[in-house]
Amino acid sequence: MTGADTPGAGPARITRIVRYPVKGMTGQPVERVALTVGAGLPLDRILALRNGSTAPATGAEWVPSEAFLRLVKNASLARHRLTLDDAAGELRIGSPDGGVIVIRLDAGRPRPADVARAGRTLRGWFPAGPLGPVSVESTGVPLWDWPRAAVSIVNLDTLDAMATAGEVPLDPRRFRANLYVAGLGAWRELDLVGRRVRVGGAELEIVQATERCRATTVDPATGVRDLNVPVLLASRFGHLYCGVYARVVGGGPVAVGDPFTDTGGRVDPAGLPAPAPDRPRYATVAERLPRSPTVVTLRLRDPAGVPCAPGQHLRVHTADKGGPLWRCYTITDASIGELRIGVKRLDDGRVSSLLHELRAGERLLISGPYGDPPLSPDAGRPLLLVAAGIGITPVLPLLRSVAATAPQRSVTVVNVARTERETPLWPEITALANRLPNAEARLHLTAPEGPLPPGARQGRPTAEEFAHLAKDPLTEAYLCGPSSFVQSVRAALRAAGLPEESVKDEPFFSPVAAALTELPPPSPGPFTVRFATSGIEARWTPEDGTLLDLAETAGLRLPAACRAGACGTCRRPVKGRTAHLLTPAAPVGAGNALLCCAVPTSDVTLDA
Repeated sequence: MTGADTPGAGPARITRIVRYPVKGMTGQPVERVALTVGAGLPLDRILALRNGSTAPATGAEWVPSEAFLRLVKNASLARHRLTLDDAAGELRIGSPDGGVIVIRLDAGRPRPADVARAGRTLRGWFPAGPLGPVSVESTGVPLWDWPRAAVSIVNLDTLDAMATAGEVPLDPRRFRANLYVAGLGAWRELDLVGRRVRVGGAELEIVQATERCRATTVDPATGVRDLNVPVLLASRFGHLYCGVYARVVGGGPVAVGDPFTDTGGRVDPAGLPAPAPDRPRYATVAERLPRSPTVVTLRLRDPAGVPCAPGQHLRVHTADKGGPLWRCYTITDASIGELRIGVKRLDDGRVSSLLHELRAGERLLISGPYGDPPLSPDAGRPLLLVAAGIGITPVLPLLRSVAATAPQRSVTVVNVARTERETPLWPEITALANRLPNAEARLHLTAPEGPLPPGARQGRPTAEEFAHLAKDPLTEAYLCGPSSFVQSVRAALRAAGLPEESVKDEPFFSPVAAALTELPPPSPGPFTVRFATSGIEARWTPEDGTLLDLAETAGLRLPAACRAGACGTCRRPVKGRTAHLLTPAAPVGAGNALLCCAVPTSDVTLDA
């Protein structure tokens, strides 16, 4: 195992149990609960505050979170204090200015008259939505975040690892879990998805990992957004997941101090949600294949079996004595349940050195695939594939795709490397190109160690050569390699007349330790944001965060990686004015914005 997860120091145990009677508001710690099959904690999320953006529920049905006030958009919820007196059957909600709402409970059910009275009071506490004022929702069905995952679990060892990596204190209350576990080992909860665990006298099935959002940026003590937890996760660990959701399949009592044990039982995959591609999971190294003195291919068995498209990449998540690490690696070949990546060992490469030491049977935390398929389906357009160094790895699956779907397509592959020893996939690429009637493979060596191989050229391709390769204005180009290389080739192709949209790239990038606080937005808005491709329209205010936060709140899943302006994955064309809340490390380009760190300063339209 690579060290991405850390074994616990002893038996894992429940250290804290919390219920949240009103969705989005403060939690109530309890010492013990009785769990029943198919339900969550008693009196957990029995009420919610409908935000006036959708019509009220018509019956006892689960309602998605987007219909309610929640911390992701309404940080002030954390400043409202809540108490629940079980003996008296009374729930009290206090506002920051001293107002109090009392809702009495009969056998755990809110009294309708009190709910109606509370709704009238809330109209003075929160602004109305587009369809009406804020109201109290009491459907009789607990309003969990997911319809079939009633119990949220957070691993305190993981929070300790996050606090260490971010060099910040991290209040566990930010994560609003029902069960807090210690002694499990950092990130070991991700390994429990699809497994059964015993907690005290109850048995749970771990259904899915928890993707963290803007709600965790709110200090639970003050209601102020003071720590960008999603950026902490994305920049230091390469993903957004922390904690898991579970469902109760065996009822029984659970108390603080009870053991938390993996029973070894497996959940029927048909009963689990489809795995999100970006969910971290442990793959097993099936085979290690040396390709050259510095490059190995790792064949990985992926339990998620997520389909991959040519040109997409994985992230690997690991750690060494210096802390957490993650890097991106192109998928060179894939089938359902199996992936291959090529890894070049760098002299100062902390991740590549760890991966080169892996052997068959060891495990590696991965996520992905990421990235949009880079090629258009138009087989009539000439295709130019340009790579430098280990950037050749995506060329192989792209060339295989052309051979399988459009073998008559005109294709030119240009590979730039220092020496012949640093071209581990070149024999496979040339063999494949030789089988295609309209394909050509060109090798350029910048520091050859002996006579040039047959057909190879010395030195980098010149601007004139790129102009010749792009003489057809319909040429589609794909570039992969170090950022400086990609930018220089892009400039040459643009100077040759290729339009911007015909030149796609996958630059290499390294994670950055992004600042965990942002500059304030330069304008308070509100502004209208239109997502042209999906047809969704949303209203932005500073509470909504970045354009990426707003898109995700609206239900869109857009490509994103570092969430710190470093990688360029979330770069999108924008019509209208925007501002970046931190200085982007990745190229932006005129008419574009990095959605992960940009906010609107006028009404805008996004190509998303």
